[in-house]
Amino acid sequence: MNPLRAGASPQRTSFDLSRLLRRLVVLVFALIQAVLVARILLDLGLFSTESGFGEFVVSMSDFLAAPVQGIGSGISNMFGGPGLESIAGEGFNAVMLVALAGWSVVEGLVMRVVRKFDQV
Repeated sequence: MNPLRAGASPQRTSFDLSRLLRRLVVLVFALIQAVLVARILLDLGLFSTESGFGEFVVSMSDFLAAPVQGIGSGISNMFGGPGLESIAGEGFNAVMLVALAGWSVVEGLVMRVVRKFDQV
């Protein structure tokens, strides 16, 4: 039985700014994380850096990882030697992994703030 034929009126959905904001935040951080994952794959040699996409990924990921650039050498020193490069291989870039983790934490914090708008 179709509810529209039985005399029921269709529900109207109202505009929900909080929902739109949550989706926008998730989209922005998904794009950031995709660029950083693409850079990790690029450094491991899974695709070429000579393409236009490779150059874009390198430039954007360097910009996104700038706040954590000094952490890579600190991780190497913490393990008392070459660090993660000796474990994961020559192409591994620890800075991009730290940047990916950092942006994920920032996403969680921003989403927590956005969820507060639901209560207002």
